[in-house]
Amino acid sequence: MLKTHLDEVDVQILALLQEDGRTTNADLAKSVGLSPPSVLQRVRTLEKAGLIRGYHALLDYERLGLKITAMTEITLSLHQEQPIERFRKAISGIPEVMECYHVSGDYDFLLKIVVKDIRSYEQLVRERLSKIKGIQQIRTSFVLAITKHTTQIPIQ
Repeated sequence: MLKTHLDEVDVQILALLQEDGRTTNADLAKSVGLSPPSVLQRVRTLEKAGLIRGYHALLDYERLGLKITAMTEITLSLHQEQPIERFRKAISGIPEVMECYHVSGDYDFLLKIVVKDIRSYEQLVRERLSKIKGIQQIRTSFVLAITKHTTQIPIQ
């Protein structure tokens, strides 16, 4: 059975894992005041319930040579299921697209794209994005500075 209610210990475990996904089970147990086997069982239950989707290393874009972050707004010509799905499938195959959101408002999709330089972005737009059938408009804003970036979800 999937977990539908989070108690205070579950919330603490999730918060601690968000801070450091490499925290040992023994350290988690010490922090929440339970035995290691009990905490391990809770973590596995949280994983099975889909509340913990995975564990990842967060990499530094700039140190890896990806100096440009672009927020790209995509407007589709048609707002029907087939063009939307075609766009989603095409975007999934572009590794520079870090995030893709289907949104309401003045445009249809918001993309977060990282590339090494402006020339690389221009090449991506020319050779891949603009070739996706059904795109009406592409508008881009370049990130000048990041004021806040977190992967931690506020848990109550």
